[in-house]
Amino acid sequence: CVPVMMPYVTAFFMPRQAGDRPDVVPAGAVNFAFLGQFAETPSRDTIFTIEYSVRTAMEAAYQLLGIDRGVPEVFNSTYDVRTLLAAASLLRDGKEIEVPGPAVVRDLLMKQIKNTEIGELLKESGLLT
Repeated sequence: CVPVMMPYVTAFFMPRQAGDRPDVVPAGAVNFAFLGQFAETPSRDTIFTIEYSVRTAMEAAYQLLGIDRGVPEVFNSTYDVRTLLAAASLLRDGKEIEVPGPAVVRDLLMKQIKNTEIGELLKESGLLT
């Protein structure tokens, strides 16, 4: 093992504020842009992702070439219950949820959620039939 120093890797985790990074296409720029992790973009994306770098490149190309097209929106999976249920289904290898205890309890529970939005979401994700 050869020890090495990576001084710039910590830059992703340093506290920052608006204006610390240059805009992708600075005001007045006609033939250059800043791309990648250290350019400021108005999207709700997080640096340290490939998507962020791709979005900055798309934004630069569209602005500099005068293309009237929007950069794809960031998928907001943070609070999307469908994403969480899909992940739960995958973690269970696609097996349904089994309610422990007597069958009467399971039947009562299923009756309560059968025609509700919760029941539909659980069916969509494969956690219930």
